[in-house]
Amino acid sequence: MPIHLSARLAWHDSGWNGCICKKPKLNTSCMVHEHIRDERDDEFEEQFAGRHMKEIELDRLPPCSRDIGAFSAEGFEIIHHDPLEGRDLPPEKEYIPPYSFCTSPYGRMFSEDPNKTWESDPKEQLKRLNEFWEKLEEGKSLVFFYVNHGNPLKEEKSDRILVGVGRISKIAPQLYFGKKKGYEEKYPIWSRCITHNFPEEGIRLPYQEYIEAGYDPSNIICTIPSSARPHFLYVAEHVSDDVAVGILERVIQSVRTIISENKVPEPYGKTWEYRLEWLNKVLGEVWKNRGRFPGIGGVLEYLGYNNGITFHRTVLSKMEADGENVFKIIFSILDCELDPSVLKDKMASEGYELYLKNINQAIRVWKTLPEKRRKLLKVLCHFELSPEQVERICHPSKRKEAGIDASEGEIIANPYLLSELDEGGKDSPPVDFETIDRGMIPAHEIAEMEGEIDPIDKNDNRRIRALFVKILKDASQEGDTCLPIDEAIRRVRRILPENRSCDPDIDIIMHNRKFYEERISFYPDENPRVISLKSIRQMECEVRERIEKMVKKEYESAGKEFWLDLLDEELKDVKVLEEEVERRAREEKAIALDKLFSFRFSVLTGRAGTGKTTVLKVFIKGLEKKEGRHPILLLAPTGKARVRLQEITGKEAQTIHQFLMSLGWIKEDTYSFKERGGRKQGATTVIIDEASMIPLDLLATLFRAIDFNDVKRLILVGDPNQLPPIGPGRPFVDIIKWLEVSEEREKRIARLNQRVRHQDLESQALKLADAFLGDTVSPGDDEIISKVACRKVAGDLEVYFWNDERELYKLLDDALKKHLELNREKDPDYDGFNKSLEKPDSWQILSPTRTQVFGTTELNRIIQRKYRYGLIEKAKRSGPRPFGEQQMVTRDKVIQIVNSRRKCQGNGEKDGYVANGEVGIIIKTYKRGSWRYRGRLYREPDRMDVRFSTQPKVVYRYRRHEVDENLELAYAITVHKAQGSDFDVVFLILPQNAKTMSRELLYTGLTRFKKKVILLIEKDVNPLITFRKPQYSEVLNRNTNLFELAVRPEAVDLPHPERLIHRTKTGVLVRSKSEVIIANILTDLGLSYEYEKPLYSKTDPRDFRLPDFTIKYEGEEYYWEHLGMLENPEYRKEWEKKKKWYEENGYIDRLIISRDKPDGGIDSKEIEEIARKKILGE
Repeated sequence: MPIHLSARLAWHDSGWNGCICKKPKLNTSCMVHEHIRDERDDEFEEQFAGRHMKEIELDRLPPCSRDIGAFSAEGFEIIHHDPLEGRDLPPEKEYIPPYSFCTSPYGRMFSEDPNKTWESDPKEQLKRLNEFWEKLEEGKSLVFFYVNHGNPLKEEKSDRILVGVGRISKIAPQLYFGKKKGYEEKYPIWSRCITHNFPEEGIRLPYQEYIEAGYDPSNIICTIPSSARPHFLYVAEHVSDDVAVGILERVIQSVRTIISENKVPEPYGKTWEYRLEWLNKVLGEVWKNRGRFPGIGGVLEYLGYNNGITFHRTVLSKMEADGENVFKIIFSILDCELDPSVLKDKMASEGYELYLKNINQAIRVWKTLPEKRRKLLKVLCHFELSPEQVERICHPSKRKEAGIDASEGEIIANPYLLSELDEGGKDSPPVDFETIDRGMIPAHEIAEMEGEIDPIDKNDNRRIRALFVKILKDASQEGDTCLPIDEAIRRVRRILPENRSCDPDIDIIMHNRKFYEERISFYPDENPRVISLKSIRQMECEVRERIEKMVKKEYESAGKEFWLDLLDEELKDVKVLEEEVERRAREEKAIALDKLFSFRFSVLTGRAGTGKTTVLKVFIKGLEKKEGRHPILLLAPTGKARVRLQEITGKEAQTIHQFLMSLGWIKEDTYSFKERGGRKQGATTVIIDEASMIPLDLLATLFRAIDFNDVKRLILVGDPNQLPPIGPGRPFVDIIKWLEVSEEREKRIARLNQRVRHQDLESQALKLADAFLGDTVSPGDDEIISKVACRKVAGDLEVYFWNDERELYKLLDDALKKHLELNREKDPDYDGFNKSLEKPDSWQILSPTRTQVFGTTELNRIIQRKYRYGLIEKAKRSGPRPFGEQQMVTRDKVIQIVNSRRKCQGNGEKDGYVANGEVGIIIKTYKRGSWRYRGRLYREPDRMDVRFSTQPKVVYRYRRHEVDENLELAYAITVHKAQGSDFDVVFLILPQNAKTMSRELLYTGLTRFKKKVILLIEKDVNPLITFRKPQYSEVLNRNTNLFELAVRPEAVDLPHPERLIHRTKTGVLVRSKSEVIIANILTDLGLSYEYEKPLYSKTDPRDFRLPDFTIKYEGEEYYWEHLGMLENPEYRKEWEKKKKWYEENGYIDRLIISRDKPDGGIDSKEIEEIARKKILGE
């Protein structure tokens, strides 16, 4: 039976039409590929932009020429160059016909020698290549074109995106490199030219057409499911029929959306309906080839049948396609009811001898199995599972380790349990819903074949529940801990293909609630009714109950004077602010310190620059002075935060993951959290820094690991205005909101408002960051944005504006030269640049995104190309060659992108730990080599050593094959990756828009500096005005239920907690409850308004302010400002400045002012009277 092909393409802005990109320099996505990053000539490609390959001289072809013609109507010639270093074999030409491409199965060419990367023996190479290509059949096999993370469509690096499907019509013959002295054998070219039958058959999804027309392609993106990722690795790989079914169903959904949206025509003279008809026809073919029992091969391998999957594909699948029930035949042989010889005529004689040996081994194992295990294996035959997955499911202890808390009998009764519970293994993905679903609801063409299980109804409760579990798991990764049932049902309907759609009935679900509640928690009495994963709900309950228990305990106060004395001692050498400001600041800290001391549970919070770290340092000193030395557990979510906490307190600190791993709460193979089984450890005082970064699952696991019987005080420290955690929930924000509800509980919030250092008090960068605070609103927030627009900023804030990528790169280059103090006469100043990296966190470029011309991928490439070009070229010549897709070399700045335990030097060769987000420098690279010691031969592959700024005394070693999965260049990193870290100088890039932009992202980016921020903004200050609005808050747009239900405000009539979300009757999100009242009164009076609409100065078109409400009535325009904390001197001062601006610009006569009452409330009657009098003229 034919197998199919996956083929990776490099992103192309014109749909792989055989031409150089229309705008080559703007295609930063293709640069993730090492060969393109290494060889692309931007100036040449700009000169020949849009020209076809046939017009380009052979020796000037772009590095993407192997796959650029996949959808080209014209052919052209390319040159194959030797990919292996050190050989430099003569190149070979090849003609690429229309609608053809070259692709290579790199995953099959790795050396079995751990000290070498690639297989070098030409005979072995040829053998492997033949084994790969001969499995494809012309006229039958499909090709699935995809792009990896090098694309402008998705931010997530792990995603693979399908771009097209074709039918292979021709596989070119094997070609060979030329010979030379020392290489007289025939060395095969690894890639083959593949032609597909386009445009008669196949499809290309119109991502490029959508982007060019200005449409958002999000709705038509066809993502490769994570379970299918092993089939979409290493450029070219085989794709099974079962995986092909799932992907074709996803493509069909995308095409249906394209048809319904009707935004772009089909680009090749057909119609989208024509493409849809072909896809449905092919889907039927692939279903038939898949058969009823795609898992027989994996089951046979579990029973000891070597290469059982190959036996299934080459022998059994053909029999099944001919109508034979291979399930009955194989299990009759295993049960000794049929003689193995019944299959003799199905294979060649040499194959038959091997088959007899293997099947007899399988029979021997089968006889030893208990009846339930046999039954389970029969069930598993209906699903395409790898041998590793079959082993994991069948082995009781491995099943439990993988999270499958179900017996064999329970799995037999409900195979969907596997998709609900399986957490996967180190090199084996979890069993996903689609894999099980295709076995439970096969196409009608094969459903009649008798097996161990019968096809089920599309609305079977087992299926609906598994779908809900899938939806809720996906939602939790996006931040939600629960979903309204109606939204969950909409998502279910959206993800299923039409031919396997279902229609969940809420009444039936509630009638069978007991069954659903085995995996899902319901809140039927809430409005709206919501559901969550039972495991997530359990975590919320555990965290809530722990905190509710701890808030009941309080201790005798140490007294404000005690803390003031300690503060005076700690700050005696600090430059004093003006006396009144300093007095208020120290008094605020003393009150905060006493709260931390007086309660078993407390929260220390405050915006950037308010002195949280100073308070922690003084608190620990005061604690020891009052109660003596006791164990203190200091924890932080990131490596940088851990180091900072350790430096401040002078005591050992750990990352949370380090702590959990040391106690056995993290599975070493998958790095997932355990629900139980780890050890517990406590301390008298537990302090958790950067708590806003901690997702619910991490916090719940941490609480499970802490022995609270030992804990006298638990203190969470953080800034709720930062980006929410990566993962489910926003526990830190929810905890603060819950404490604020009760006057008694609110005492446990130690809140810092007053900035303490002179540079912080006068900081324009921090003032700009304050414009993006969630709760605190200052009348001066808009003034600083106006100053940015007018370029009237100074001190620790510099601002530059750019219109295109060339301006951005030039401005960034100039800013780097200025602030890194590089020699402008010696450009590039390698010595100065290297000196600036002696302290890796002395400077950092930040971007909101990884992709696009302003994203980190391209910025890293540009900087590396300028300052490391010589090192890269030297490494190519004399080795070791550059490491990874990003061509890392000695002195490159890198960031760890996953949590990792690995050996480190300088620590007695013990296991060390590198946390996700740690930044370091490559200090040395090594060529592979061998040596003898005491008669024993030792070998080492290419490797490199990295020293991280958070662990300066140790060095971590990475082998070449480990680099891409662990490290990235870090001259530029995303704001998300920078959270929990700070840098002396930050270069922050702000485009007009990016998918990741939010209020919290801007605040987080603006608060990562210690000395200066250089802000590089695209065009104008519109991003600063837009993204400060509540509707662009990531925190508010998460569904959680830690203490009370909070659901994102998707519709005007949807209930929501007023403490979190302030929304008017007309659906406008505003910042405070007072503004809600004003807005609703205006609406009730028939007055329309605009919220925070810019009001421009009459003398400077760049200068503006943002009135709370702009109201038009009978040809007149009014500006309403509502004031809050006038008793605060800073607030009052900012208001007076803003009022003066209204006066100077002639708006004062149309300015309407209202105020909160002294207790913070608002008088609705007074507001209505003001509106009637000032606007309606009553």
